[in-house]
Amino acid sequence: MKSECLKEAFSELDMSSEVLEILMSPDKPYLRLSTFGNAGSTHADYPKDSDMVESFQCTQTQTNRYKLTLLKPSVKALGLSNKISIRTDYRGFLSLQYMIRNDDGQVCFVEYYCSPDEELDDDGDDR
Repeated sequence: MKSECLKEAFSELDMSSEVLEILMSPDKPYLRLSTFGNAGSTHADYPKDSDMVESFQCTQTQTNRYKLTLLKPSVKALGLSNKISIRTDYRGFLSLQYMIRNDDGQVCFVEYYCSPDEELDDDGDDR
C-alpha cells in the first residue's frame, strides 16, 4: 500500500481512542481501520482494487485491536516511507513494514511488530 494512504487515515482517525481496530477480509470492506474515541467511532475503508493498494491477499476475515499508544512510535517511520506492508498472522500479531528510500537512493526497510490488545469473538464482543 502506498504510505500516503495510511498517513491520511491516521490524520482522519480519532487518536483520543485507546485502540485501533483493523479488520481484514476477503470480502468488502476488505481493509477497515477503526477507532472508538470521545467523539464516537471512526472508520476508514480501503477497497482491494484502490489505486493506493498494490497487492491485497486475505483468505479469511480477521479483526484485531491494538493499543494506539504502542502504534504511535511507528508513525515516524510512516512519515519517511514510500510504501507500507500491513500483515497479520493467525494470532493477530501485526507487522508493519515500511519501505524508505534514503537520500542516496538506497531502499531501506523498517519493521514494526505489535501484539493484539484484545481478542474478539465472531460477534465482535470481547472474550
